[in-house]
Amino acid sequence: MDYFQAQNKYRQKQLRFVFNLCVKLLVLIFTFLGGWWLGNSDKLILIQENEKIINDFNNKKIGLERKLTDTRLKLKEANLALNTQNINSHNSDFGRDAKNILASSLANGVKEKDIINNLRLLSKNKICNNFEYKELAVSTHSFVPPENTLILLSGSLKVKAEGNITDTINENPYFDPSKPLRVIFIYLGNNDIVEGNLPISKNIMAGKFSVNIKVLESKVRGAVIVRYQSCKI
Repeated sequence: MDYFQAQNKYRQKQLRFVFNLCVKLLVLIFTFLGGWWLGNSDKLILIQENEKIINDFNNKKIGLERKLTDTRLKLKEANLALNTQNINSHNSDFGRDAKNILASSLANGVKEKDIINNLRLLSKNKICNNFEYKELAVSTHSFVPPENTLILLSGSLKVKAEGNITDTINENPYFDPSKPLRVIFIYLGNNDIVEGNLPISKNIMAGKFSVNIKVLESKVRGAVIVRYQSCKI
C-alpha cells in the first residue's frame, strides 16, 4: 500500500466517523424534539381537561344560583300571598289591629294618600341618606347652656335635651348620662317629648319623608350625640 492509498483510506475513515457522528446527533435531536412534542401535547391535553372541568363546575354553580334565586322569589311570593290571604280573611286574627286602626283613621278623615305614604316609608323600598352626627348640649335645673337647641334639616326639626329630670335639687350643672333624660322634638308645630335612659330613638314621618333619630351618649361632658338619617319614597 503506497502513500496515496493510505491517505485515501484515512480520509474515508474520517468521513465515516463524521457521518456517524452527524447521524447520532440528528437522532439525538429528533429524539429530543419527539419527547418535547409528546410531553407538550400531554400538557395541552391536561390543560384542556382542567379547563373543561372548571367550565362544567362554573356552569353548575350558575345553574344552582339561578335555581336558588328562583326558589327565593317563589317563597317570597308564596309568603306574600299567604299574608294577603290572612289579612283579607275575616276569620283570621292576622293584621286585625292594623285593619282596625286603618278603618278608624279613614273614618276620622285621615287621607288615604297620607296613610299609603307612611306605609311606604316603613317598607324597604325607600331612599335614605347617610347617617349624620351632631353634638347637643344638655340643659339641667341649674344650668342652661347657650347652644341648647339643635337645628336640623334646614330648620324644619329642632331637638332639645334636659337631664337630671328626676332630681328636684341638684347643684351639679352637668347631667348624669346614666339617669333618665327628656328629649323634646319640635317639628310641624308639634312638641313630641320622649323620656328614658340613653339611647333614645325617635322616628318622625311627614308626607313622603321620614327621619330616624337616635340620641346617644357622648364622650363630651354635659352633651349627647344626635344621630339622624332622612329617607324619602
